[in-house]
Amino acid sequence: MDVVRVPQPSFRTREMNESMVSGRFRFAVVMRAEHCGKESMVYSPLKKELEHGIATRNHTRINEINKDIPSIKVLENDKIYKITLKQIEIPAPYYVEHGKMILRPTNNRLWRIVSWCCLTFSAILSKLFLKFCSSTIIYSKEPFLEVLMDPKRIRPILTVSNHLSTIPLRNLLKLDLDRMRWTLGAQEICFTSPLLALFFTLGQVIPTVRGAGIYQPAMNFAIDRLNEGKWVHVFPEGKVNQTMDLLRFKWGVGRLMMESTNLPIVIPLWHKGLDKIMPETTEIKKKRWIPILGENVVIIYGSPIDFKDILIDYHEKKTEEVETRIIITETIFRAMDELQKKAEVLENNNKRPIN
Repeated sequence: MDVVRVPQPSFRTREMNESMVSGRFRFAVVMRAEHCGKESMVYSPLKKELEHGIATRNHTRINEINKDIPSIKVLENDKIYKITLKQIEIPAPYYVEHGKMILRPTNNRLWRIVSWCCLTFSAILSKLFLKFCSSTIIYSKEPFLEVLMDPKRIRPILTVSNHLSTIPLRNLLKLDLDRMRWTLGAQEICFTSPLLALFFTLGQVIPTVRGAGIYQPAMNFAIDRLNEGKWVHVFPEGKVNQTMDLLRFKWGVGRLMMESTNLPIVIPLWHKGLDKIMPETTEIKKKRWIPILGENVVIIYGSPIDFKDILIDYHEKKTEEVETRIIITETIFRAMDELQKKAEVLENNNKRPIN
């Protein structure tokens, strides 16, 4: 039994709240006290008993999904991740503790409200631009929304896409904050000043250092979000690529799949035309941040990719860690390549989009 020394309280009220967020239980015991300056020994057996019961039920629900993968176990709160040997400066309000990147303000109600407003405003601007300032065709969006908005879903979503431009592709509205996506963003671009760092943090962007490897704190943070049942979006190419040929995918997407204790639903996303709106090779540097109007944009959502058999082989030690990462990465690459070809056929045939 843990013993904690605290000032002697005169308790007014004790509230116990058990709530579910994206299929995971969160337990909170709130004690409001008036401190009288004395010290006493305070024990918390009730809190531990309730926390254990909630965690057990949560483990059971996740294990029902992952029952065919024998070695997957629920992540413990005190797990220490592998960390890169490179020196990385983490921008506030993020900080690192034992290799885990932590964003403490996410538990604050005011922070959540401001974050939701920031994400919603960004989505509105993106949607208005795609609708009125460009000719946009979207294919197979409804099946993706069914997965995202499914009230019974407790599995996380991992979307992957090509990276044609710095323009944010956000056109999904009417989402609560726990269903909005987290994404990995280049720290040297998005977090260059305290103001930009605050803005992108509110927009649920995770500061990622290019070249720091797959064991950097940003990757650990993304795994934590997946284990909570959240939606995480990644650009496996690792940088903006405005050619029609996909670059070699980074292995980080493989690690996200292998170390997620709650098997993610992987959905590929391919888009075309944003490179024309915001070209990287503009001669006049000032015009680089001025979007070009009237361009054609094509967006296509793919079908979920099944990695269960691959992960079963990995957890049963039939394949090595590095080999499994390569297999997962190559599987996603092939799916993206097929999705690109499918989008080009649909575009050439001028078929009506599924909105």
